[in-house]
Amino acid sequence: MAAEVVLLHYSAPPVVGGVESVLGQQARWLRRAGYRVRIVTGKGAGPDVETLPLLYGRHPEVRRAHAAGMRGDTRLFERVRDRIASELAPRVSGRVCLAHNVFTLAKNLPLLAALHQLLDSGVDCRWVAWTHDVAWDNPAEVGRVPDGPLRELLRRARPEVTYVAISRAVRSSLARHLGLEESRVEVIPPGVSLEALRLVGPQTRRILHELPWVDRYPVLLVPVRITRRKNLELAVRVAACLRDQGLQPLVVVTGPLGAHTPANAGYLDELRRLRRELAVEDHLVFLAERGIRCSPRTVGELYLLCDAVLIPSVLEGFGLPVAEAGLLRVPVFCTRIAAATEVAGELAHFFDVEEPPESVARCIARELASDRAARLRRRVAERFGGERMARERLVPLVARLCSSPVRG
Repeated sequence: MAAEVVLLHYSAPPVVGGVESVLGQQARWLRRAGYRVRIVTGKGAGPDVETLPLLYGRHPEVRRAHAAGMRGDTRLFERVRDRIASELAPRVSGRVCLAHNVFTLAKNLPLLAALHQLLDSGVDCRWVAWTHDVAWDNPAEVGRVPDGPLRELLRRARPEVTYVAISRAVRSSLARHLGLEESRVEVIPPGVSLEALRLVGPQTRRILHELPWVDRYPVLLVPVRITRRKNLELAVRVAACLRDQGLQPLVVVTGPLGAHTPANAGYLDELRRLRRELAVEDHLVFLAERGIRCSPRTVGELYLLCDAVLIPSVLEGFGLPVAEAGLLRVPVFCTRIAAATEVAGELAHFFDVEEPPESVARCIARELASDRAARLRRRVAERFGGERMARERLVPLVARLCSSPVRG
């Protein structure tokens, strides 16, 4: 049976918030990696969400316990703490628990005390203090906690806990306030993706799953049908030239065979032969070969996911892909034909129809390398892309903890 991972936080989706969105994303990636996932929270909903109301910091009993604890009245505080501990114990025992912010903030002090009580009792759990924020960075929050045992819990490091911070800045703060060596704190940023922003539909997810999209640069979208006037042999040759320049391109032709010319099937065969001759089978994809007929929505989503649009046509009646790419702020590299210049003026990157593919490839590489928005996009994708972050950081951490004994 697959190992189970618990994600713990005060609230969870559909509650809106940065940490809540990270919980939802982590749950998706861990499920795809084969883990059973349960979100345990004070407020939220969903098929894999279990609600324990006392985990929510604004629950009336929790607020009364907070007030009692501030006054030094320990009886009510300890009753709520003990209830939380008894409810959590069977849900985390034998599991990996990614506890988001609850070890480092003062938003639910009975929960914080319950976590330390469970650690003191030696519950069989591999704890991860997944730290987005540190209470000590917010004087107003710390100021609400009087000097004494409760405040000290906010600076108590536990050897049984694996500490993770979402940035180097948070790691530095966490290490400083808990007296940890920074080497004890792993940095795993929140992964970002259009999927997490709900901008990717099921057909696009299939394309991303089948193609090495996230590992390639540049990704060039060719949103046209397969017909001879689209001059797609140039796209094949540009893919080869970009590869020869040391890049790892992915050129994706989205359209089907042109429906009104039977000879288009022969044209596709020619393009396949050229692709084999140039050994770019791994760098140029016709979605039509994979039985994917892109919906307009999918094409729009692919515009958002690519690095640039390539239009090698020798003839167009209207430069619709140029207009669509411009609307979505995607760089366009296009043959200098009348329809395209009418749409783009001089704002696309134009090249002559007869221009050598080597020159076109150099232009693409040069312009993307000098474009600040394109460079930022690449930086974010390489350093913070959700799929890469899950594959290289999140899943290996969980796998390591699942195979390790409880730390004591």
